[in-house]
Amino acid sequence: MNGSPPSVTVAVPVKDRRERMLRCLEALLALDYPRYEVLILDNESSDGTAEACRGLAAGAAVPVRVETMGGSVGRLRNAAAELSDADVLAFTDSDCMPAAGWLAAGVGPFADAGVGVVQGKTLPEPGVARTPWDATIEVTSYSGRFESCNLLVRREAFAAATGFDERVGHFWEDTAAGWSMLLQGWRPAFASGAVVYHDVTRPGFGWWLRRAQRYGNVASVVRERPELRAELLWGRYFMRSRNAKTVGLVLGVAVAPLDRRALLLALPYLWFRRPAGLAPGHLLHGVAEPTLFDLAVLAGMVRGSIEHRTLVL
Repeated sequence: MNGSPPSVTVAVPVKDRRERMLRCLEALLALDYPRYEVLILDNESSDGTAEACRGLAAGAAVPVRVETMGGSVGRLRNAAAELSDADVLAFTDSDCMPAAGWLAAGVGPFADAGVGVVQGKTLPEPGVARTPWDATIEVTSYSGRFESCNLLVRREAFAAATGFDERVGHFWEDTAAGWSMLLQGWRPAFASGAVVYHDVTRPGFGWWLRRAQRYGNVASVVRERPELRAELLWGRYFMRSRNAKTVGLVLGVAVAPLDRRALLLALPYLWFRRPAGLAPGHLLHGVAEPTLFDLAVLAGMVRGSIEHRTLVL
């Protein structure tokens, strides 16, 4: 990548998000980078997403391709490497708006020949009031999870690795992609100037409970890449310390009828979820709903552990 700036293909998978995809495409067409194209991977949308994108791109100074195909989101992202011959593949999502300087900052770390994958900074869309259980993404430092809403990869490194996990659908399929490159000896980098703004939506608490089942994907990815236990899991078996506290809560309550001392296992979680006040709002949004969500996550991870015969809680 010496000499002229590396060429970039920006790949965006989308399904039935016409208006969001158009807003994303407008932002992509305004990037201040000299050598890039936009590749929209339309997952057989039924709302006219592909046609609308072709219409917006007509006459644009930036090359835009719209490819329609079926499959998981991992399959669509992997297809970007097959459809592109650019030096760098940059991934974002249809509910994101990259800042104008995103690519310029994101490709910078590739000047180091050992860097294979770059994470950028993802922030919630500015100016949107936040409420409990908003859905958005915020990544302000290297996470090791390689969130694909803001991810750039050296095409050479990506092509030689196993890529996005095509089996698990959405959730940790991108973590699998990043680590497949690291395990081949490539180094990661974080570009704080490569900013992407993520939508802030309010899908409702029920959506969060349904989403909790996707945590079962973690067991599948860890089974294929056991090295992730030491790198990303808390105590090698838990997503984070909060999950260990949730297990303690469940075990304590379950065993208490036999031995009341078992309730001591629940104390770390009860302290963690202690209410900020006794007002109904504090008890609902600060205790009841988060506890239900934590239990739903645990249920999803137990299901995944059984299904994939790999313990991750």
